[in-house]
Amino acid sequence: MVTSDHCPFCRAWERDVGKVYDKSPYAPDLPLTRLQMGAPMPDGVALNAPIIGTPTFVILRDGAEIDRQVGYENAEMFWWWLSAHKGD
Repeated sequence: MVTSDHCPFCRAWERDVGKVYDKSPYAPDLPLTRLQMGAPMPDGVALNAPIIGTPTFVILRDGAEIDRQVGYENAEMFWWWLSAHKGD
């Protein structure tokens, strides 16, 4: 997750999803790492395109981007998007 302290949508995600994410059935297969906007990507991470907004959620497999979700609408839509990647 690329986030920003000044992003109201990031704060909404933290309130709705972030506080329970580690207990969700997705956490073991899709562990969450938070990076501040503008921070360098960890070594070995290859993105398909630059991150230009927050929040941006990137799913990686072996360091390569396989999908991304830009923005946050609500918890239901976030969990629905994530469910397509359970077991990736």
